[in-house]
Amino acid sequence: MKKSTVFLVVALLIVVITGMNSCRKQAPQLPSNKVLAADTTGNSLLEMNKILALREDSIIQAMIDRNDMHFSKSKSGIWYNVLHSTKADSLKKDTVISFNFTTFNLAGEEINSGTRTIRPGKKEIPTGLEEGLLLMRKGETMRLIVPWYLAYGMKGSEDIPPYTSLMYLIVNEK
Repeated sequence: MKKSTVFLVVALLIVVITGMNSCRKQAPQLPSNKVLAADTTGNSLLEMNKILALREDSIIQAMIDRNDMHFSKSKSGIWYNVLHSTKADSLKKDTVISFNFTTFNLAGEEINSGTRTIRPGKKEIPTGLEEGLLLMRKGETMRLIVPWYLAYGMKGSEDIPPYTSLMYLIVNEK
C-alpha cells in the first residue's frame, strides 16, 4: 500500500475512535460539598424524638391510670374521651367548626378558655387539637389530651410553656 493510503486509514480510524468516545455521556458528579455518607445527626435526632414521644406517652398513661380515666388513643398519639355523644353528623375537614374549649395542663391547672371557629386544614390551631375535633360529631363534648409534640412543641406559645402536654375540654356547638 502507498504511504498516503495508510496515513489516510490511520487518520480515519483516529477520527472514528475519538468521535465514539466524545459521544458518551459523562457520569454525573456530586458537588464538592455533598457526600454520600449516612446522616448520623439526622438519625440521632429521629431516635431522640422517638424516645421523647414514648416518655411523654408513658407520663400521660400514668396520669390517666392514676385518675381512673377512660381514654382511647389515636394512631398519631392523641388521647380522647367522648363525655357526651350524639348521633349527629361527624365533623368534616371541608366545613367550618365552632367550639368552646377550656385548656388545662396535665396537673389539672386551667391555662385558658374561649370559643373558636376554625377551618380544618388551615393550621389555625395545633395539629393534635384539630385531629381531636375531627373525631367529634356535632353537639358532642369531649376530653382530649394532646402530647406536647402535637400541641405547641418545643417553643410553646404566649401562655403555654414549651414541652407542655395539654388537656382540653371541648364542647362542639351544634
